[in-house]
Parts: sequence; structure tokens; C-alpha cells
Amino acid sequence: MSTLYLTQPDAVLSKKHEAFHVAIKQEDGQWKKQSIPAQTLEDIVLLGYPSITGEALGYALELGLPIHYLSSFGKYVGSALPAESRNGQLRLCQFRAHEDPSQRLAIVRSIVRGKIHNQYNLLYRRGERDNPLKDREKLALQKSSLDEVRGVEGIAARDYFACWQTMLGNDWQFTGRFRRPPTDPVNALLSFGYGLLRTQVVAAVHVAGLDPYIGFLHETTRGQPAMVLDLMEEFRSLIADSVVLTVLNQKEIKPKDFTESLGAFRLTDSAIKVFLGAFDRKLSSEFKHPSFGYQCSYRRAIELQARLMARHLQEGIVYEPLIIR
Repeated sequence: MSTLYLTQPDAVLSKKHEAFHVAIKQEDGQWKKQSIPAQTLEDIVLLGYPSITGEALGYALELGLPIHYLSSFGKYVGSALPAESRNGQLRLCQFRAHEDPSQRLAIVRSIVRGKIHNQYNLLYRRGERDNPLKDREKLALQKSSLDEVRGVEGIAARDYFACWQTMLGNDWQFTGRFRRPPTDPVNALLSFGYGLLRTQVVAAVHVAGLDPYIGFLHETTRGQPAMVLDLMEEFRSLIADSVVLTVLNQKEIKPKDFTESLGAFRLTDSAIKVFLGAFDRKLSSEFKHPSFGYQCSYRRAIELQARLMARHLQEGIVYEPLIIR
């Protein structure tokens, strides 16, 4: 099972028999057509707003395939999801946990612990072993308020990205994380990677029956999908950051693969395909799940974490973040 990525704005996705039909306009005006069996797909990502017919959209939703929309810069825009989960009891538990200061603090500590630990492991595996993130992780578990834990998370993020320039080498300049807009190629790739990661977490939250807008680490006051953003945290370094560093260090993507407009950077069309391929390979790669003890893809692991969160909320079992040692 894999993701179907459509990256050409003039592409058309339709349905033909029991398959999806992709038509892409070539430079000579001819149309290149391809048939993709529906049963081979996990979801569909439309980058830069290519067209999809109503029949194809309905067929995907009938099959339980989410369809995600990203801008041409890789920013997550929204999703068309299969029928709403009807797990009302889970959502009531989620609301109660949000209003319970002690339970909410325990969940936030777990999320932040997982995020910082995975950041530390990424740095350690890539040679940045003299970093303070182990101490930040311990400090987060000692804090007694949400704001204090968030403060430690922010300091850890600063320390984490401060190590990136050394890992990137001389080909890239990176002075820190900037999002709106991404002011350099590395930040552009990070934003793209996080947008792709968000599509996976949105689908997992939906499948688990969680309310995407009621979270614990992220506030609900800004109209943001707080639960989605919460569950993304432990996967940022595991998936998106890892892919970015890999494609840059292995020179799969080079400085010439970016264009700049009004201070914002984006990938060329050919480089987008390279990055999507690397991201999909990462999602499909397997590891031994620390909680369940069996081989598991990262794509599956995202759904499992959403289900573990749901289980915590309904059954009181401690939520353990995904930590790859």
C-alpha cells in the first residue's frame, strides 16, 4: 500500500472501472495516461491543486481513502475524509481529559518527552552526541505546569536546530527554524515534510475516532487541529527531519533544485518528485515497534499512536510516545 502523489497542476484524476486513471499533459500537448489499481493505495495527495473528478472523489471516499490537499509550496491545506467516526464516547473522554489539569499535564509530559528523546536520537546517530537534549528531556518530566513543559520544549527545539548547520555541511545555510514563509531551502524542505506528515496524522486521528480540534499540548483557542499537532510532535524528527537530512546529505536534492520568489523558497518539479519518493520510502520502511514487539511501518505506527491515545483516554492506560532507541 502506498500514497498516490499528483504534483502537476494540470493533471486530472478520474475513475475508470475499478481503478484510478491519471492523465498528465506533456510539453508537446499530448496526454500521458496511467491506470492505478485502487487496492494498491493508502491515500491520495494533491499538490498544487490538480483536478479530480466527482466520481473519483466519491470512489476514494467509499474505499476509505483520504484525499489531502497541499499548496504548491507544500503547505497543508485540508483533507477530504471518509465518513465521520461515530465514537461519541471517546470524544467525551477526550473533552474530560482536556479539562482535567493533572491528566492533561501527564499527557503533555509524555508527548514532549517523546519529541525531545527522538530529537536527541537523531542528533546522536548523525554524530552530534554532545548536545543537551537528554537533560531537557529529564527537565520536562520534572515540570509541574503546562507552560513550564512548553517552555522546556521550546528550549529543546532551539538546541536541536542549533546542531543542524554542522550536520548539513557547507552546501547549505541554516540559522534556525522559520515557517511563514520558509526563508531558505532547508526551511522550505522542513515545511514540506511537516505538511506531508500532517496528512498522515490527520487520517490516523480520523480513523481512531478522536476529535482533531481538542488537544493537550497545543491550545484549542486558535482554531488549529490541536490533537493532530500533538500527535505529530513525536514523529517530526523520526520521519520528516530524517528525510530532509537524508536527501540533502546524500545530495539527492541540491541548491539548484530551489527557486525563490519574494523571499520564499520552493522546490522545482523534478525535485518535488525526489522528495516525495524519499518521504514515501520512509513511511513504508519498517522497524520493531517498542510497545508491540513486531515489525511495523512508520505509516502504520502513526495510526497505532492515535489508537493508543484513544485507549488511554477511554481505559486509563498510560500513553507511551513512540520512541525509537
